[in-house]
Amino acid sequence: MSRAGTMTILHHGTTAARAIAIEQHGPDPSFREPGSTGLPTAEGLSAVIADGRSCGTGMPEIAARNKDMLFPDEGGPAIVEFEVPGWIMDRIYADPIAAALARGGEIRFEAESGLDELIAEWRHLRKRVILL
Repeated sequence: MSRAGTMTILHHGTTAARAIAIEQHGPDPSFREPGSTGLPTAEGLSAVIADGRSCGTGMPEIAARNKDMLFPDEGGPAIVEFEVPGWIMDRIYADPIAAALARGGEIRFEAESGLDELIAEWRHLRKRVILL
């Protein structure tokens, strides 16, 4: 089923400082948590469809509050809300691993499943930061 003409609203829970950076510049697959030089980079962006559903890691609000507890100097918990065109969501559902995650509630953008397209379209997408 093609979602080409539809828009999907997604929520990404994080800290206010990170939410503002994402809103302004888009997802950064090379982002690394402060103090985690030995760990891999983000490699993508995870979000949840903004209809109140949860995913394996919980609600975006919970993720935001958890990030705030880990990084209390980043302005408090926040949500990045953004709309994604259906043709990019089609890329998610065409990838077997990303589609399996999506069935569990997590929309995961990575290099082979919509991330490059999301980054390319970012400046055209409706988005906002919701402070919690």
